[in-house]
Amino acid sequence: MGLLKDWTVSWLSLLPGRERTEQAGASIAVDDEKKRMYAAATDEGVLFFSDSPKGMKARNTYLQHLADGFFNFSKKTETLKLYEIEIPIRPMAELADNCIDKLSKADLRRDDAQLKKSVCSFTPEKMAGKEMLAGAVCTDKYDLRPDFNNFDRLTKDFGLGISPRNYDVAALLYISENGYVGLMEADYFHPFSYQHEFRELAEKLGDCIKVRREAPLSAHDFGYAALQTEAKMMARDILQSEFHIRDGEFRLGGRLNRTTEKVETPELTPHSHSKESLTDGESEKEERKGRRTAKHVPPVTPPKKEKKQLII
Repeated sequence: MGLLKDWTVSWLSLLPGRERTEQAGASIAVDDEKKRMYAAATDEGVLFFSDSPKGMKARNTYLQHLADGFFNFSKKTETLKLYEIEIPIRPMAELADNCIDKLSKADLRRDDAQLKKSVCSFTPEKMAGKEMLAGAVCTDKYDLRPDFNNFDRLTKDFGLGISPRNYDVAALLYISENGYVGLMEADYFHPFSYQHEFRELAEKLGDCIKVRREAPLSAHDFGYAALQTEAKMMARDILQSEFHIRDGEFRLGGRLNRTTEKVETPELTPHSHSKESLTDGESEKEERKGRRTAKHVPPVTPPKKEKKQLII
């Protein structure tokens, strides 16, 4: 077949208009190489992208759109699946890059991974049904529920931008799971808006580290665990009251019981103790007592090394 192909090419070169024939053949070859397509599917539908600079930038723009709305209570997506289609059918090819309403040629000349100047929309009208994914191979899956690790993985894998609001929510989620660390206040590019809420607690944790350095042989805990428990509860309270996030899910509701108690009975007031039973029982009362003790006695147990890092 290779020899026959060579003969055919030689024969075609003798015909009039051979230059146009050669150009047409080259065009077909390029089309064959660019047949591969990509798709992104969520609960809202499927978007198709061509295997081209324009298509890849359009896909990254869509991923940035998902990242921007990651912690929005009104979002309707919980899962993102990425697909690769080696030999797409014609209906797929016709839907490639249809999220681009107006393409700016400046985007094609720029080195940015996204379409910054072009106009894109990701409305349900632009999306196809999942039945269009026949023959597509799923290459990756992302959980879009409001969780720190979910958000961190999506933004890190694709180098996506993080808005100030999303940074705050991600930091609060991190604190609610792991306790407070000094990374929040040290980040220059993403200032932590709720730093003032944790300032007093951060100072006490700093004292813990200092005392531990001065008494490296001491293994007694004089309140470090209680301070971290307080930090986790503070973060969960803010997440619930201001972002409607609780236990990794969007839930409507007010502040947690802990905050209400703190407002009604300030911790630092000596005469603020009530004889009435707490809503959460005696266990919560003992926990609060431990927190008050922690405010006066600096602990010496060092903070455990965290396995996760807030790199946002």
